[in-house]
Amino acid sequence: PSFGREELEILASGKISTVFGKLFEKQDMYELQIRPPAPPFLLCDRVTGIEGEAGSMATGTIWTETDVKDDSWYLCNGRMPGGIFFEASTGTTLLPLWLGFDFLNKGKRVLRFLGSERIFYGPLPCAGETLQYRYTIDRYIEQGERRLFFFHSECLVNGEIRMKVRNGQGGFFTREELKNSRGLLWDAEKANYTENPLLHIPPDFCKKTHFTTEEV
Repeated sequence: PSFGREELEILASGKISTVFGKLFEKQDMYELQIRPPAPPFLLCDRVTGIEGEAGSMATGTIWTETDVKDDSWYLCNGRMPGGIFFEASTGTTLLPLWLGFDFLNKGKRVLRFLGSERIFYGPLPCAGETLQYRYTIDRYIEQGERRLFFFHSECLVNGEIRMKVRNGQGGFFTREELKNSRGLLWDAEKANYTENPLLHIPPDFCKKTHFTTEEV
């Protein structure tokens, strides 16, 4: 399957079944659904392929592309910022949607990205480049009624790896669970402190303020 920009905008705010087909009519009435962000935050321009059966709630892979243009709103000094570079991989939402996880969520749970490791292999993208993403869901687990999934992805520019994402995690949560989620907490009053911290003095102080690619 492949989809263009117009179809992706429908997936962001319209009826999913008009793009993905009759199988998805069962979720058209749900208030909460897995969706890519609407413009201007829809950073994907096209889906070039999907490996995985629609509605199967199994694993799969999706290929997407994003064109970086001269007038793209996110450009800073002519380049795409790192956070935008990562978020342009819309497979995080499109693949779970295609695989049918809203059939299980039934409008009661939403997708939240939890974390990952990111490796950059070159400069940030600039105008005129096309980003080719490949995003794969590797496995799922259930934690009570919560469903978590694990993924990896990579981005190519001109046939060369520019970024890899490893050990990615996402999950589906109710509004109440998200409201009561406190995350990682640190309390200055109750924290444990080292009484006599040892601060190592470096063997030498570098006075350089910039480095070449070879030096790095």
